Amino acid sequence: MNTDDLIDFLSTHVEAVDPRRQDRFVAIAVFGSFGAAALVCMLTLGLRADMLEAMRTPGFFLKIGFLASVVAIAGYGLRRAARAGCAHRQVLVIALVPLALVWLAAGMELASLSPSEWYEAVMFHEWRLCVVAIPLLSAIPLTLLTLVLREAVPTELPYCGALLGLVAGGIGALAYASYCLNDTPVYVGVWYATGIALVTVFGWVAGPRLLRW
Repeated sequence: MNTDDLIDFLSTHVEAVDPRRQDRFVAIAVFGSFGAAALVCMLTLGLRADMLEAMRTPGFFLKIGFLASVVAIAGYGLRRAARAGCAHRQVLVIALVPLALVWLAAGMELASLSPSEWYEAVMFHEWRLCVVAIPLLSAIPLTLLTLVLREAVPTELPYCGALLGLVAGGIGALAYASYCLNDTPVYVGVWYATGIALVTVFGWVAGPRLLRW
């Protein structure tokens, strides 16, 4: 087979690539890993006893809304970053908007308390569990999304890794929320944000190694 024949063969045997195939895999990994992480949380820590009552409170919806917004924004950025040359770095900045709103609510909460009550509001007795459990639960989405992204062609690996960590951290935090009894903006803005930040930093540092293709 000469060169012209080879070119003709390759040009006539090209299979169409579904441009949304990668997006579907990412979505499956996100929802599937959330279900798995929530199940692990409930089997190991349990389900908060006042879940039905909590679902009627503004604090619970603020917490879930904050975490879901972070996952949605970072997930959108991750979907684009998985494609070569399509990363939008401003997504990380946009992901800070929900956190800024939580901090605003936290400031209003602290303003309604006396300074002597601030320490108790921040240092809820389970803060150590929160900071440890969120990264551990994030290992499930981190692993599944890494496997999906290794089949893609991300070019900005540290940035893509940070988004990967942010999505995984948000999913881990959502799973932990099924157990956590504290819905106050101060607690969420400090300890939930810390747990998610740890996973995000890990993704940034480990991204070049995890996502190399």
